[in-house]
Amino acid sequence: MPESPSTLSMWATISNQFNPRPPDDDEPQDWWFASTAIPLIAATTSPFANVMSVVALAMPWKSEMHYGQNDGEGNTLQVMLPDPTWCIAFNATSLAFGVIGNLFLLFNFTRSVRYIVALPASIILWSLATAILIGITSCVHIYASPVAPNQTYSQAYWYAVIAAVHYFILTVILMINMFGYFFGHYPQYFTLTDGQRTLILQTTAFGVWLLVGAPVFQKAIGISIAEALYFCDITILTLGFGDVTPKSAVGRGLVFPYAVIGIIILGLVVGSINKIIRDIQVTNLVPKRIERRREATIERSLTRDNERRKDKSVPVSQIAYRPKHTRRTPVISKITAFYRVSLGRTKAVVMREEKDRFDAMRAIQYESVVFRRWYRLILSLIAFGILWTCGALVFWALEDDLTYFHALYFGFCTLLTIGYGDITPKTNATKPFFVVWSLIAIPTMTSLISGMSDTVVSLFKRATSQVADWTVLPHSGKYRSFLTKFHPIAAYLEQREENKRVAQGFSVGPEEPEENQNGVPPCDDCPKQSLELANEKDPSDFQLAQQLAFAIQRTSRDAVKGHPKQYTYEEWVEFTRMIRFTDPSPEGTMLYEDEYGVLNWDWMGESSPMLASQTEPEWVLDRLCESLIRYISQAQKRAAGATDEDAPTLQKERDINYEA
Repeated sequence: MPESPSTLSMWATISNQFNPRPPDDDEPQDWWFASTAIPLIAATTSPFANVMSVVALAMPWKSEMHYGQNDGEGNTLQVMLPDPTWCIAFNATSLAFGVIGNLFLLFNFTRSVRYIVALPASIILWSLATAILIGITSCVHIYASPVAPNQTYSQAYWYAVIAAVHYFILTVILMINMFGYFFGHYPQYFTLTDGQRTLILQTTAFGVWLLVGAPVFQKAIGISIAEALYFCDITILTLGFGDVTPKSAVGRGLVFPYAVIGIIILGLVVGSINKIIRDIQVTNLVPKRIERRREATIERSLTRDNERRKDKSVPVSQIAYRPKHTRRTPVISKITAFYRVSLGRTKAVVMREEKDRFDAMRAIQYESVVFRRWYRLILSLIAFGILWTCGALVFWALEDDLTYFHALYFGFCTLLTIGYGDITPKTNATKPFFVVWSLIAIPTMTSLISGMSDTVVSLFKRATSQVADWTVLPHSGKYRSFLTKFHPIAAYLEQREENKRVAQGFSVGPEEPEENQNGVPPCDDCPKQSLELANEKDPSDFQLAQQLAFAIQRTSRDAVKGHPKQYTYEEWVEFTRMIRFTDPSPEGTMLYEDEYGVLNWDWMGESSPMLASQTEPEWVLDRLCESLIRYISQAQKRAAGATDEDAPTLQKERDINYEA
């Protein structure tokens, strides 16, 4: 029967929404969480789902409790009851599907198998593993449940439940990733960095190490494989509760290599997580905040200038010329100082405007650093609170003789790896949950706390520095600068200074002229060196070349220091003069980046050095080296008698030789 026109129209509308991108597509991507975070989460956690499935298959799901008898570790003796044959067969099938699904995901990351083949295969296989585990756990609960009060579910049963939940979550998040691909938000491959791929390998190695240690300590200590996995977990996480310990010399000897290698792998995992979180902040979070703050500052500046332009009493020379801002054009005028002066604007006014933009961008830069530190601190506190309180809630529900306060105490000691051992998980349901929770919570918290220490240490250093400034190590003029904030005290100190100068025979009072010899009015807000650049005669090219060599030496030292330096505006003025004095372009032409290198930039624009991926010394060093190359090229051209028309061709040849 043919479909109705409305049905065909609906299918046509749906098909138009699908726009898969080719593998070699390099267009911008969105849906960052779906394209990057979801594959990373799936690949780093899927090995642990396989570990849970292995434990669920390796031991029976039911046990009989022999109350009054001890198992040697202080716990009630448990005797395992055999599982039905169909349960073991389906359990093995589920494990096979889960492992193969994980392999397809790894093949997808290495691009050994195409995305459109590997990702659906992982989704289907993990869906089958989830369905089988749900089916057999439900059937066991309905048709072969333990007989109370002596029989109960073993830890393997709860590991099967956890594995089913884990496979289901992996299936759902990978489906979200696949939908993003079909809707054209990113091409058909996982856009992961080298650090993220390294984390995947490290977590896989960590899961394998747990799986290797469990059967080894099962034989060495004489416990079940689930108890052995619990022992491996608390050993590598350095918890050391003491509820499960090796008694024989062989077991104690095996702890030496196992613990050392496991702790090293865990440290690598924590370091990779910390680096990825920091990279996310540096590449995504902080730049977006800087962009919003920059645009807001520019909009306020444009609004203020428009209001001043409407006010006829304000001279034209006091109004900043800025074109309309759009997403496709620079946010700050790229007009030359020559053109600004031609509009009646003096160099001093231009310098004041440049200084204001520099200060505004520096303030945004400082706010972004403060935001990054406090964001990491707040994120750490929120994550700690969620992992702590939610974990304690589950422990309180699973343990019969545990109050919520005691559960909070146990969770706190576990998250900080204190491990007193006065409270430990005892029931068959609590231990599997504890293993999963600790493997997620402790590495995450360790990484967040290590990043949070930057904020705490910075605040502590600033506080101790302030205390030292006011007490045992006061800086010169510290108290005087504080007292001068009060007008009566400032007037008294000023009068006292004048009386002292009169007694010594010096003149008193300012003698600043209204205009200097070049006809430029004084600028109170402009730095002294900035005014010198605007007012004084420029030094010769030879003198600037000498200064250029010294500046390259200085910035080279700044670039190799451990802490990136931020230059003052006065230093930037001097650097700018040494960068631009070799500008070969005709006067009145403004070049930003071509064969001559970067010559001009806007402090509040997208070309601002404060927005560069390099540190300020590295950025300045590149520009100074470009200026040195231009100076040598111009000297060579003058020596060879080349014409101005030959300059671009000669410059390109010299650039090629320089790169070679």
